[in-house]
Amino acid sequence: MTRELDDPTTGLLHLLNAAFRLLQEEQPLTQRVHRLFGLLRIATRYRDGRLTCWLQAARPGAPRQQIFSPESWAYPWDDSLTRSVALGGKTVVKTIALGSTGQSLEGLPVIAAGYLGAPIFWGGKLWGVLELRSNDQRHFGGRIGELIESLKPLLAAAIAQEGMRSPQLPTPRFAGETPPGLTLNPSLRQKIIALNEQLDRTINLHELAGIVLRRALEGSGAEAGAIALVDHDRRELVLHLCEGYVAERSGTALPKLPRQRWSWETGLAGQAVQMRRPLLVRDAGREPGLPPTMLFRAELAAPIIADDRVLAVLILHSHRANTFNEEVLAFIDALRERTARPLARALSYQTAYETSYHLGQVFSSLPIGLALLDLNGRVIRANPAWYQVWNMIEHLQRPSFYVGIDLVEHLLTRLNDPFRLSEFCDLGQHNPDQVLETTLQLRQPYQELHVLSVPTRDSQQQLTGRLWVVSDRTRERESDRIKNEFIGIVSHELRTPLTSILGYTEILLNRQDLDSESQREFLMTVSTEAERLYKLVKDLLDVSRLEAGVVKLNRYAVGLWQVIEELTMQLHTQLVNHKLLIDVRTPLPPVFADYDKVKQIIFNLLSNAIKYSPEGSEIQLSVRQATADDLPTNHPPGQWMLIVVRDEGIGIAPEDQVKLFERFQRVDNSNTRQKSGVGLGLYITRLLVELHGGRIWVQSVVGRGSSFSFTLPIYSANLDNTV
Repeated sequence: MTRELDDPTTGLLHLLNAAFRLLQEEQPLTQRVHRLFGLLRIATRYRDGRLTCWLQAARPGAPRQQIFSPESWAYPWDDSLTRSVALGGKTVVKTIALGSTGQSLEGLPVIAAGYLGAPIFWGGKLWGVLELRSNDQRHFGGRIGELIESLKPLLAAAIAQEGMRSPQLPTPRFAGETPPGLTLNPSLRQKIIALNEQLDRTINLHELAGIVLRRALEGSGAEAGAIALVDHDRRELVLHLCEGYVAERSGTALPKLPRQRWSWETGLAGQAVQMRRPLLVRDAGREPGLPPTMLFRAELAAPIIADDRVLAVLILHSHRANTFNEEVLAFIDALRERTARPLARALSYQTAYETSYHLGQVFSSLPIGLALLDLNGRVIRANPAWYQVWNMIEHLQRPSFYVGIDLVEHLLTRLNDPFRLSEFCDLGQHNPDQVLETTLQLRQPYQELHVLSVPTRDSQQQLTGRLWVVSDRTRERESDRIKNEFIGIVSHELRTPLTSILGYTEILLNRQDLDSESQREFLMTVSTEAERLYKLVKDLLDVSRLEAGVVKLNRYAVGLWQVIEELTMQLHTQLVNHKLLIDVRTPLPPVFADYDKVKQIIFNLLSNAIKYSPEGSEIQLSVRQATADDLPTNHPPGQWMLIVVRDEGIGIAPEDQVKLFERFQRVDNSNTRQKSGVGLGLYITRLLVELHGGRIWVQSVVGRGSSFSFTLPIYSANLDNTV
């Protein structure tokens, strides 16, 4: 027969009959398989074929033989496909790429080809894998699948008969399941017995994994190994411990890679987990989740199962193909069985420990005060924020600390209403199942604290005490106060000039008898008040832009002499009642700054000095290169210019100096209340100085004046021209 049969059913029966007679002949197996490939060409237009067979069935030490079809293709066969079909246990038909990277095909083009791989199982054993390749996957459609399935028992019988006639060869190259029913020899059994006590008393997961891995390496003779935990939710393996892997080129030991993850859909270890049984591969490739190392000849992956759940997989590698013989496989099987229950216990302990540790981290790191109380109000456990919010010293953190007694006593001098806290504690004692809350106000320093008290219960829903949650709302209240004060100040600052503008505008519109001098005077007032409004709006916009980070500096070498000269001209009218002294130490190197922003900084400081200094007093502006002694301790390193504005004004109290450069802050005294302003000038000044990389600070004595100092970086050639 030299063509495909017209009737598929008749042709299939003829082929099976011919194949049966052929495989029963006494010829060598190679000749019979060659003739079988010829018969298969009648059913399908395949390009070439291969039969990989194990003459004593697939098991450790079994010889492997490969028989190729008479017509061969230039493209080599992919043994990984053979291994995949053998492990999968089902016939595979798919499209593959031939000539892909790594096949060393001397310029052959990459093409798509059809592939059919059929594992030959019989009597619960794997006897071989039949593979066909074609120019088109469609050539393996139709009745070819039925034909291949029918040929499997015939091929298995022929391979088994050939194995009975052939001596066992020492060429083990096998991919498949480890055989069942192996017997453990006495010496290896003794290793397992000696391991029992260690496994039973160890609950630390890392310690247990180390014991198991070392015993596995010692008992098997493998050069390297690893233990990977199984993450069923993510369908991944997680490397927990590995030993013995060395770099491919240098031969040096590789660092351990804890928590390395890889999908269980790749690699022998993943297949062992999914198939829930040990798997052995000879001439193995690299396991995806392990370090890139020197290639191994053999790999063994043994899942560890407890309560019908795969917990981990033991992975062993060896440079010798015959390392994992039947004795070793029996030892590994006994080891994983003995390890299962201790590993389950260690994993449970590890999960509980990590949960407790994470909760403890959260408990300790929260910025709000937390305290667990028993039914008597005794503090069982509290986080650091709890003691900080009450401003407690260490000796108060004693085991017998009761909130209703010790806390009230500690806060007695600071509480505006001591009975409020005492009653709150008593209320919690008498109503243990109620959620309670209160607000406490403390003085020296002022604090406003919100306390939430929630009942706690055990696993049996029995009351065990209370959880106190204490949050400091002082900053919130201060923010509300500043916001309300700002609204009031801005409203006043807007209303005053608007009243003047509207009033004088109405007079100008309604009075026709005003002389030109009066009109000019009224218009000057309108202009002054409009300029005042403009400055207020500009300050608000500057704050918004600076806080949003959208202000960009146009920086270059700026000479401060020119800035000072322009400012003295600009402030000429404001300096009528004050004397400005300028002290400049020469030589004066340029600064690396934005000219307009530097001018705005110095203008703000001089304007403040004029505003808050008595008439006839002196204001001094000094400029010099800073020394280390001139700078505060937290100042950035480098070369800096120091600019200082001194006045003989009212001075600033120490408690006001701390918040002087914040938003909407003004010194609260009778003198400042008479001056207009919303408290943004110094805040804007600080932001502009810090935008240049400098710092600003104040030194002041009440009644003797103030000194405002700030720094700017000195220009050098290696600085960029723009920022």
